[in-house]
Amino acid sequence: MSGVAGIRAALADAQPAWAARPIADRVAAVSAFIDGLIDRAEALAAAVTMATGKPACAAMDELVTLVAGARAVAAGAPEWLADDSSRTSDLLGDSRRTVVRRVPLGVVAMLTPYNFPLTLALANVLPALLAGNVVMLKVSEVTPGVGKLIEELLSELADGSLAPLVRVLHGAGEVGAAMVDAARGSPDHVLFIGSVAVGRKVAAAAGAGGVGCTLELGGKDSAIICADADVPSAVQAVANGAFYHGGQCCIGVERAYVVDSVYDAFVDAMVQHVREKVSYGYEPAPAAGGGDDKTHAEGKKPTVTYGCATAPGQLRTIQAHVDAAVAAGAKVLTGGQVDGVFYPPTVLTMPNADTAANPILRDETFGPVLPIVRVSTAEEGVAAANDSAFGLGSYVFTQDTLPGGAGDRLARRLQTGGAVVNDMFLQAFHTDAPFGGVRSSGCGRTGGREGLLGFTTTQTIVACPAGVAPDWEFRESYSAKLGMLREVYGRREA
Repeated sequence: MSGVAGIRAALADAQPAWAARPIADRVAAVSAFIDGLIDRAEALAAAVTMATGKPACAAMDELVTLVAGARAVAAGAPEWLADDSSRTSDLLGDSRRTVVRRVPLGVVAMLTPYNFPLTLALANVLPALLAGNVVMLKVSEVTPGVGKLIEELLSELADGSLAPLVRVLHGAGEVGAAMVDAARGSPDHVLFIGSVAVGRKVAAAAGAGGVGCTLELGGKDSAIICADADVPSAVQAVANGAFYHGGQCCIGVERAYVVDSVYDAFVDAMVQHVREKVSYGYEPAPAAGGGDDKTHAEGKKPTVTYGCATAPGQLRTIQAHVDAAVAAGAKVLTGGQVDGVFYPPTVLTMPNADTAANPILRDETFGPVLPIVRVSTAEEGVAAANDSAFGLGSYVFTQDTLPGGAGDRLARRLQTGGAVVNDMFLQAFHTDAPFGGVRSSGCGRTGGREGLLGFTTTQTIVACPAGVAPDWEFRESYSAKLGMLREVYGRREA
């Protein structure tokens, strides 16, 4: 793996000059790259479809979310990265000038997954570059074609100006291990999106090197259907959350807790919805230019809801979860068996909410499976949802959406990095909000201001006027300090 060390060294040599460029120049380069992504949107969507098996419409989602988020961060970067000279301190007085500046971390190692291979790579690469860093990137070995595609984009878009700042590495786990190793890749920060098991190894390696890491490690997201929920709307949203991209979505719904009074109506409507409106198969991307024809202009919908399992080995995990649920007393209402490289949309009703006894309620399934659990109250649903090692996303369905109402109260009690009331995925689609999880779902944030600043550290500069002598007498006086403590910081009247 000496090659990784060489790549790291070349990037480290390029980083100071890039960081020294005015932020306006960095924004211009990244913006030109984004322009190129838009120009090639149809070809890129077709490539994503070929690499992942997702339908063309879902592949275009990658471009939309990537570009929208990148535009927002590029627009905010000059303000967010600007020096902050507003800090004051009673202890220092008015004569000392304080500046807190944002400083790039240096060489960032990124390991990104196969489910959204273009978006989850470039949506992090571009903010890292805006912040003044350089990047070693490894796209999942399951979708190597996307890695090659990103290399081509870097060399061809924005006049190739970003190519010296990003190196794409190819291979399996041993390459990623070398990238995060303190002696070989020697990164200044690590971003990893993937499984909990690998994420913990990445965190250990980063810690051994004394550097920080941003981890997004998946989820076991829940939906709580309250007694006053609009059942038809909730069914449509939860179905989208469970079956979009065949469940290969870290913030997809993997558990539904439905209050008893609407349970039967919800289950019946979900089964009908799945049978009538959820389908799977392969849908190729339209021919170049097809997005502008009359059919597409009139909003023709995809012919299938989702495609194949991008990583076929995941089918074994999905089937094992379903089989274990059935053995524990679950009832399969739709689907339930592997179909070649596909898994049919599967709805199960669970006999209880026992997370420990049911892998399908405990572990990440990452497939198109929706276990439904009956609960007496929404509060019971919150307790069951929080009975999890994960904490990425959560969803609440209620008609009480006022500030301080049931939706707000329940969302605040859910122990997750994001919560959405009466819809799906919005915490990830928001272009100016942070995204990430708690517990085993990871640490750190991507997206928006927080995501950009996560690729920086701070430097505090305090400047004193020349010729102004420090008050050493005060600094060395016990009684003066005691007096100030009481006078300046003493008890205040309420």
